[in-house]
Amino acid sequence: MIELKLRSILKQVKSEIPQKRFEALDQLFQYKQDEGLEIQIDVLKDIIKTAASGFPEPVDRWDNPSFYLIDFVCDFPMPEVVEALIKHFDGLDLQAKERAIEMLLTTEDEDIFYVLEEKIVELIETEEFHIPVNDLEPYPMLIKGILDKTLDKLHTEHYKWLFYHLVLSLNDSGIEKGYRKDVILPSLLNDYHIEKLEYLKFDDDFSSKYVYTAWKDSYFAVRTKMKLFISLMEYYFSADIGAELEQAMNFRDPLIKTQALLVCVAKNLPYQQNTLVEAAEHIESAEMVYWELRARNLEHLYPITEGKQPHLAKTRLFSTIINLPEEEEGVIRYPEDIQIIDTVETENTYRQPIRYYLLSFVHIGTRYAGWAGGYALEDGDDTAELWDGSYTDFVEWDSLSIEEHKAAFFKKRAEEKEEHESSIYFESSPSLSRGAWFFLSLAVVHWIKEAVTGFPKDGILFLVALTIIGAGMCLYELTANKKRKIRVVGQQLVMENGSKQHTIGLHEIKKVEHNKKHVLIYNKKNEVAFSFPLRWVRYELFHMHMLEHTDHLKDRPHIQA
Repeated sequence: MIELKLRSILKQVKSEIPQKRFEALDQLFQYKQDEGLEIQIDVLKDIIKTAASGFPEPVDRWDNPSFYLIDFVCDFPMPEVVEALIKHFDGLDLQAKERAIEMLLTTEDEDIFYVLEEKIVELIETEEFHIPVNDLEPYPMLIKGILDKTLDKLHTEHYKWLFYHLVLSLNDSGIEKGYRKDVILPSLLNDYHIEKLEYLKFDDDFSSKYVYTAWKDSYFAVRTKMKLFISLMEYYFSADIGAELEQAMNFRDPLIKTQALLVCVAKNLPYQQNTLVEAAEHIESAEMVYWELRARNLEHLYPITEGKQPHLAKTRLFSTIINLPEEEEGVIRYPEDIQIIDTVETENTYRQPIRYYLLSFVHIGTRYAGWAGGYALEDGDDTAELWDGSYTDFVEWDSLSIEEHKAAFFKKRAEEKEEHESSIYFESSPSLSRGAWFFLSLAVVHWIKEAVTGFPKDGILFLVALTIIGAGMCLYELTANKKRKIRVVGQQLVMENGSKQHTIGLHEIKKVEHNKKHVLIYNKKNEVAFSFPLRWVRYELFHMHMLEHTDHLKDRPHIQA
């Protein structure tokens, strides 16, 4: 049983021998990869309790059992797990606390948020804690509560950038624009001036190729901070800020220039039309300009009025390639001379018409083929909306004809579609019913009792009958349960019950609800397509997987928590 193996791991991670701890954590990692894993609540509670206990002195970065144990249980967001995490929170390692906070935020529970605010504030005051800015972003009131109690940390080296991100998120939410301007504005100007001096060391020699092939991390940090500061200037404006924005629109970095331009557009400040055209035409900033203007309902200002889609397709392929993971150290990916060669029109998973662009590009002296798309043609022939499937396999352009490149594209899509449609992303079967467990446990208790009293003859027949009934019920249910499954297969939700099967496309689901006994699946007509007993799934896991696999849909279903 998995529970016995996990309890063995709990003993090994406390071993004084590092090799045993390493082997235990490696085994735990292997179990974590199994998405269909189901574990008894008591074992999950014991894992949390162990994570909050003491461990031998670490010998390397991997040697942090507290974190890895908590990372494991966070894949099981049941109420009992949440309760145990809060109960043992103070005993966890700092990294484990950070992971627990990320999981507790997903509960979206007001009472838990009250506890979280208290814990996060305490951590900020006493530790060099990594604030989960992205996870906090959807909860501006929580952010405000944290900032209200810790804003003095804005001037510390460790928290400065994290706090600026939180302040920007709070302003973007609209809850409180210009939050604590008396504190933020002077600090913003001072820190921006310092960072601008760092940026100006690069400006004279700036080129996008240098950014991705030579400067890399040393420059990315400067660029990120400059963009962050300029974004904040939209909410903390003054005459001095206006002068800084005007200067920034003349910087050579297209992303920093574009950020300053967008702030000026948002605040109705003057800007040069040629600055907007340059930003819209540059390979790095073209998509940024378009989508930011659209988000502000200012799409009409976008200067490229025709051929927008092929233009943005080049930017899409460029960003896809520069963001590819570095498989080999020192391998630099920077596409040049990107050209539109042809198009293909096909359908996505939901049978909606889409368009892909076949492009060629040069990488370290060799021309390769790449694809950008697929653009959603239902929204117009020149739309920027897309179901992103852009990629390159670095197939040399001259190795195939245009038609052969297209044939390879369709073959790859067919193979990926087949693999996706047959992939099981979630699977659950019902556990034994309470009735079966009752008869089984009753039989065990009576056998123990009779063994103590010496097995009187008049009780044996009753015990045998009770055992046969309990075992029979368990055997029957186990056999039946093998044919009872709830699955997410590809883009389908499937219920199997013996020879009967009900299937509905995830995009066809309007809502998912549950009561004390059943889970109900509604179609777009608001009719119950099918239902299944609640005990067939661990609803917390089912809920999590359904959210994950419908998040990309334009018309996402409502899934009851």
